[in-house]
Amino acid sequence: MKIELLRRPGLARLRQIAVGGTASIAVNVVATNMLRIVSSMTLTRLLDTHAFGVVGVITSVAYMLTMLSDVGLYNFVVRHKEGEDSRFLNQVWTIRLVRGLTLTLLMIAISRPAAALLDKPELALVIAIWSVSFLIEGLSSMTFAIAPRKQMLWRLSSMELIANLCGLIASIIGAVITRSYWALIGGMIFSSLVKAVLSYVMFPGSGRRWNFNIARSRELWRWSRFIAMSSLLSLAILQSDKLVLARLMPLATYGLYAIATTLAATPAMLATQYATRVLYGVYSHTVRSDASALGKVFYAARRKVLLLYMFGVGGLIGGAPLLIEILYDHRYRGVAHFLQLLAIAPLLRMAVLSANEAMLALGYTRSTFMANIFRLIWLAVGGTIGLATGHIMLVVATVGTIEVPGLLCFWWNLHRVHLLDLLEESYGVIAGVLGVGAGWILAHFGMMLMAQL
Repeated sequence: MKIELLRRPGLARLRQIAVGGTASIAVNVVATNMLRIVSSMTLTRLLDTHAFGVVGVITSVAYMLTMLSDVGLYNFVVRHKEGEDSRFLNQVWTIRLVRGLTLTLLMIAISRPAAALLDKPELALVIAIWSVSFLIEGLSSMTFAIAPRKQMLWRLSSMELIANLCGLIASIIGAVITRSYWALIGGMIFSSLVKAVLSYVMFPGSGRRWNFNIARSRELWRWSRFIAMSSLLSLAILQSDKLVLARLMPLATYGLYAIATTLAATPAMLATQYATRVLYGVYSHTVRSDASALGKVFYAARRKVLLLYMFGVGGLIGGAPLLIEILYDHRYRGVAHFLQLLAIAPLLRMAVLSANEAMLALGYTRSTFMANIFRLIWLAVGGTIGLATGHIMLVVATVGTIEVPGLLCFWWNLHRVHLLDLLEESYGVIAGVLGVGAGWILAHFGMMLMAQL
């Protein structure tokens, strides 16, 4: 029956959109991961763990400011009926530029207090210099939202890949010359600059001009008020561990945790791009055309990709020790223990995000907010117990399982709008468990083989 439904013209078109977007994202993620492998294998031999600890702290501060100012611009543009109108895009671009400038000035202002709060006063100058990245992002075009809407995902992925490659080259050159964390900071800023320039060069007609409109700002706030509140909760959820552990751990140890966080974020990036660029577009198009058809599209659009994804992330969890042994030297073996726990969240991420995008397409922005409340409670309870008992790894485990309450909350919301199918959801869980087993077997025999060599 489902196969027959997907052969109908409307659903077939949606399926074609999903497959095309999936291919572009898959190629982008694979290529980006290859760059990250080259980056890790090269930079970890040129720099010590202290450098990665510094970058981890900078990333945490920057993410904190980003989430404090998140108003859901991407979702607003993709879903809006005027999303391709030039005047509308100028107004949203202006709001985004003001946000970028404000964040740059704010990050400069808090650089010293933030470094002191983390008990790392030497990082104040680094935080202040990195802040220019916010302004660069604000000056870039609106292609981040227009490309998914116009199904220009291949071009968008190419732009991001080129920017990442340029950043990697800059980081390696800087590391050879300076042998310090400034190489990583410079590479990140250069990558942002290249991406901003390419957002105009690779997308003709994407030029924007200043057009500040109070009415549009109010409309955006009405749409995004729950998203903004949810982002505040996300800030507490996703950064509290980093701020606490950055203070409790020496930078060298925190560098291991930061590397594990980056590796765990790799599959999460795939889940995020697929959900926001492909699924959200499919779900929003379905709702605009015929909201009652969403029930037929919800699982069909994500099924194959989700199963492959969860099997792959399960393999990452089971095979983490072998991966770290291959990528790094003996100084970085501790990354594996952090990675196995932190990768649990990405394992569940695609199922959570697909549900979130469906609810947003239907206009239920409150569902994201409620899921974050449950995540925050989970983190508060587990984190408090871990800190009170002195078991830092319990804090890490709590962070790694943070998507468990989020998934349960979204299942409830899907049930409320008659979209939940527990049998479909169980397929993903089974795929993840099989992936863990396959990864563990591969790691076991791989480590034995490496020990004999």
